[in-house]
Amino acid sequence: MNSSRFLGLGVAAVLLVVLVLLPALAIVGFYTFANVYALITGSDFSSATLNPAVFLIGLVVTVAAIVVVMAAAVGLIGRSMSPKRQHDEDASLFGADLEDAEVPEP
Repeated sequence: MNSSRFLGLGVAAVLLVVLVLLPALAIVGFYTFANVYALITGSDFSSATLNPAVFLIGLVVTVAAIVVVMAAAVGLIGRSMSPKRQHDEDASLFGADLEDAEVPEP
C-alpha cells in the first residue's frame, strides 16, 4: 500500500469521526449559547424572560457555524491533498519548449 492510500484512509476516518460527533457538537454549541444568553439577560427561571426570536436565531446560527467550520475543514484538507503542478513539466508533456519560443512570420 502506498502513502496516498494511507492518507485517504486517514481523511475518511477523520470525516467519519466528525460526522458521528456532529450531533454532539450541535448540542454542546447550542447549550453554550443558551447559557451565555441566560447569563446576559439575567433569567429568573421563568418563561417570561425568554425571547423566542433570539432563542431560535441562536439555534440557527449555532448549526450554521458548525456547517461552515466543517466546510472550511474539508476545503483545507482538499487543498492539501491536491497535487502540486509544475509549469515546466506540464509544458514538456505536450512537447512545448518554453526556452526557444518561435513566432511564425506571416
